[in-house]
Amino acid sequence: MSAANGYAVGAGLVLLVDVLWTASNFLANTVLTHGYNKPFAVTYLSTASFVAYLVPFAFLYWYRGKPSAEDAPPQWYEKLGFRLPPMYPPPADQVRESQRSLLRAPSDGRPLRPSSIDGRRPSSNLNMRVDAPDAMATRPRRALSRGRSFTKRGTEESQELTRDAPPSYGSESDGSEAGDALHLVPASELPPLSLSETAVLSMQFAVVWFAANWTFVAALGYTSVASGTTLGSSSGFFTLLLGSMVGTDSFSPGKLASVFLSFFGVALVAWADSGAPHAVGVAPRPILGDVLAIVSAMCYALYVTLLKMRIGSEDRISMPLFLGLVGLFNLVAFWPVGLVLDLIGIEPLAWPSDGLMWAGLGVNMAITVVSDFAYLLAMLKSSPLFTTVGLSLTIPMAALGDVVRDPASINMQNALGSVLVLLSFGAIAWEENWTA
Repeated sequence: MSAANGYAVGAGLVLLVDVLWTASNFLANTVLTHGYNKPFAVTYLSTASFVAYLVPFAFLYWYRGKPSAEDAPPQWYEKLGFRLPPMYPPPADQVRESQRSLLRAPSDGRPLRPSSIDGRRPSSNLNMRVDAPDAMATRPRRALSRGRSFTKRGTEESQELTRDAPPSYGSESDGSEAGDALHLVPASELPPLSLSETAVLSMQFAVVWFAANWTFVAALGYTSVASGTTLGSSSGFFTLLLGSMVGTDSFSPGKLASVFLSFFGVALVAWADSGAPHAVGVAPRPILGDVLAIVSAMCYALYVTLLKMRIGSEDRISMPLFLGLVGLFNLVAFWPVGLVLDLIGIEPLAWPSDGLMWAGLGVNMAITVVSDFAYLLAMLKSSPLFTTVGLSLTIPMAALGDVVRDPASINMQNALGSVLVLLSFGAIAWEENWTA
């Protein structure tokens, strides 16, 4: 397939994801506002549907019985992240040998797998400190620690992330002890996470992931889909702020302008919702819905930033495996929360009252799985920037859908706020792509 045809397929997949995500938001809004106001139940079922991603890995384990050889040519599904990693991290001697080759031959900028941590931002590749090969054999294993420092290369500011992941990573205290024994290596060049490491990581981040989705679904029960989508998309704004604080991101004039655009856009949307009559089928508490959507964006930014700090680069983790394990952990661990919500009367347990509600829940679960897989395909066929900017079309799509349902639901302030967030969204994506 030619490059032009590949981009055409990628563009079609991006539009498909836009339509699916927008449809999912409208379905959730309809379910919540037409007799089944159970945001926890809707979130629980939607996140549990990620377990479907584990089916291909189970098949790979049954078919191969062991991880594939490192020198085997990658299959199409492996490029999407569906590759069975080793059960445990590699032995220390293998890590030392790989680090020798890395220190002799720096990164050549090879492309990452299409598995972005944040589906609304370009992928990242932080620099991480690793022990020199000769020092690793004598260094004790230490607990995980994180730090940051900044170095200047011409006009570009590179970010350094310190991580101690036994046996090859140095902590901040290690750096003071060994000095030159620490070297900077792009995170994408480090060994990929094993199955056990991915499982532990998924358990650690499942709570933040669930909180981000729960608050967003709850927001759709109180505000319009357009407002919820616009405010939820401000996660890029919060990710930039949080990332600049912890060292995974840095400000620039373009990013600063994007922050102000996003801030004013969010303020305009909230102002419009505070004075406008609520839309058909939406509870008359739009401000509560707006606040929940903003909390969702903040939780998602926290999830993205912490995950970047832990692994450095999306290339080191299989996102389908990670999401599948997150779904499995949510399925197993969060059902007691539903019982507690029932006991205290916040969200009584109840089945959907009719077949339409059942169909809405089922279709929403299917959309969750299909849309994320289509996103991975779109990243493979096009580029991170194209996909990121293309996904921002969910904002005008949601606004158009609300206008079709109820023309009075959109006013000038709301429309202008959506445009500002959309512009901020695209500007941050463009800046990230050209400064990466």
